[in-house]
Amino acid sequence: MNHKSKYALTALLCVLLTNTSSGEEATSSINGNVGSKYTSDYHRRGQAVSQEAIQAQIGFNTGIGSVGIFGDFFTSQGISDTGSADSNEITVGGTYELMEDKINLYAGLYNTDSSVSENDLEAFTSIGFGVPLSPVVSVFRDTDDNLYTWEGQISYDVDLDIMSVGITGILGNTDLTESTDSTYYGTVLTVTKNINTVNLYTDLTLSDNGDRESETIWGAGLSVKF
Repeated sequence: MNHKSKYALTALLCVLLTNTSSGEEATSSINGNVGSKYTSDYHRRGQAVSQEAIQAQIGFNTGIGSVGIFGDFFTSQGISDTGSADSNEITVGGTYELMEDKINLYAGLYNTDSSVSENDLEAFTSIGFGVPLSPVVSVFRDTDDNLYTWEGQISYDVDLDIMSVGITGILGNTDLTESTDSTYYGTVLTVTKNINTVNLYTDLTLSDNGDRESETIWGAGLSVKF
């Protein structure tokens, strides 16, 4: 991680944690989750990062009055003899609800640190709608270069007696350089079994962009809420 990324993320975390621990409206409740997963491939924004990988994630969320605070650390460690790469990703930000949770606004910083490419720090903003298919639209901008990513997502979940099934559709466009971009799209089918605070799940992903044939990715993992 370069110095600029470290300073920006450290400053934002200090502001969030300071505000969370002080003020009359600050809430003391902090919720979180931790998980691990095996995946046959790891794609990010339609681009292949690595083949087989072991992934781990830890996140938290809390609130200051009507403003929500969240953070997430994700790591993907390639284990294949070929096409192996590691990636660490950090997200921190805030969220605000409008119209009784009908509209959710998000803003923050997203940092990616890959073993095969330069570190990238992006600012992002998202808007989600509490309507059928739960659409979310996000915009990311690189803090060093004039590079943008636009992404839209819809999802639908069905709760069954013994498990839950969810399907997510993704469509986006990302600037690879200032003169080239890539449009990507994908579909994720997830089957989850809840046992108290533990979620056991498996997923099947169809990943595609305009420069290659579509690929099917599968994975399995667990997550724990706390």
